[in-house]
Amino acid sequence: MIQCADRPFRSPQTPQSKMMELQSKGYYTFFPNENWTPNVNLYETDGAYLVCVDLAGVEKEKIDIEVIEGRLRLRGKRAVPMCIENAEAPHARVRMHLMEIDHGAFSREVELPDDVHRERISARYQDGLLWIDLPKKN
Repeated sequence: MIQCADRPFRSPQTPQSKMMELQSKGYYTFFPNENWTPNVNLYETDGAYLVCVDLAGVEKEKIDIEVIEGRLRLRGKRAVPMCIENAEAPHARVRMHLMEIDHGAFSREVELPDDVHRERISARYQDGLLWIDLPKKN
């Protein structure tokens, strides 16, 4: 259970910057070359911290996870979702009326708590969610 008063994780993105990003991003302001930031849930058990990253539609092979200077860094790329009906006729004309699903390169960093056993970090990808297990030092 995460306790609000004692937060072991610190995100480099403030709530204000996230709100500004959400307000500024829309159909006409998204540029394919800009990075998007996947949503993250952070959990804590007696023996570990768990990071759950929403990466629906991202191929497992396109996810890069590394620990650099006390930070967990996730990077990768998600393709634009293709219209399923257009798969049979790839040259057919399709109009897009709304694009809210982020695509292109993504990046997310989370500062690791001091008590993480960095050599034992593991990850699994299931149903569009990346679960990263950060075992605590004994």
